[in-house]
Amino acid sequence: RQHTLCIRSATPRSATASFSSRSATAAGARGRMMSAFLLSVTMQASLTASWQPVPADDAWQRTARTSSPPRSGPTASADQAGNVWLFGGYAEPEGKPRHVVNDLLRYDGGSGWQQLQEPIDVTLKGGRVRDNRPGPRLATASCVVGDEMLVFGGWDPQTPGTGGVILDDVWSLSLAKQTWRRLAAPMPGGPASRHVVCNVGGTVILHTFRCLDSVLVWDAASETLKEQPTSGTPPSSRGLHVAAAADGHTLVVFGGAAKDGQMVNDAFALDTRSWEWRPLAAGAGERPSPRAGACAAPLPCGRGIVVCCGAEAGGEGLVPRADVWALTLDDSGGGEWSLLLGEDAPNAPGPRNAATLSPVGSGGLLLHGGWRPFVSTYGDSHVLKVEA
Repeated sequence: RQHTLCIRSATPRSATASFSSRSATAAGARGRMMSAFLLSVTMQASLTASWQPVPADDAWQRTARTSSPPRSGPTASADQAGNVWLFGGYAEPEGKPRHVVNDLLRYDGGSGWQQLQEPIDVTLKGGRVRDNRPGPRLATASCVVGDEMLVFGGWDPQTPGTGGVILDDVWSLSLAKQTWRRLAAPMPGGPASRHVVCNVGGTVILHTFRCLDSVLVWDAASETLKEQPTSGTPPSSRGLHVAAAADGHTLVVFGGAAKDGQMVNDAFALDTRSWEWRPLAAGAGERPSPRAGACAAPLPCGRGIVVCCGAEAGGEGLVPRADVWALTLDDSGGGEWSLLLGEDAPNAPGPRNAATLSPVGSGGLLLHGGWRPFVSTYGDSHVLKVEA
């Protein structure tokens, strides 16, 4: 399916302050007419998108004694070579109850998935906790910086019915050696889960429900998160939102839910040069429905992000989705939503939330896993191709 996107032109300046009120009004009218004319003849770029399922026989390479079961709520990040590193989540082996894990997997286009580290118990005899492997968790956040993957916080459900524990620990994984280090400094402000973190042009930005007038920025020299004040119109307090880098200096945040469960479908951009937030595509027009637990990645062929899947609030519970949207940015600081693929697209994955979406070396985006609420957990992989 193809969708046409408009690249908008900036509005010409109107009259100078020395003009009379009538002249200024006339100039403003001429400016609006010129803007409309430019918009009508502006160059249009077409985006095409398609799903390509990863064959089940190629999806998993058993390099350990156990293979990975279907899972939801893990975290996944891509490195510069186009490999995807996936950690943790809820695993649900066939015929068994789901449980939280701390295994490590890697995907590359040549050999598919490989399980590099099996789930282990990090609590040793006497109650001591390992400092060389993160504990089981889901609803965590990760990103790759250079030759390491950073993992921040998350939620360990522990014994069913207890509510578990929200985490504030920070871990570093050496991608070359596949060894973990627990870093000395925890997340500032307290534990967090259902948050997001992105590498935006080399700047690692973490956004939690506490980030109203600031964000957290990674300082590699001290291996700590530091508070960075922000201005402008920020996103409201939320979790289960998604974020991706729209270009080398713009973080885009979409959707999520407030603590009371109210879901939203608004989008905001943060300029890392000025640290100013601005709302995107706030006017009328088609856009994704209010949802939580979606997934997002940078738009492979332009300035913007891709959002897919997630769950809406329905009359009888959560309603999963499998639609694909692009939010493209223009030179004036605005943005525009476009539906790329509906749920009936050829080879479309089943509706789901709590999946991952990551860039892969082939120029596509890898969707993996997820959960159809209270129905099934997915273990499949699909490549989303978006081209101009």
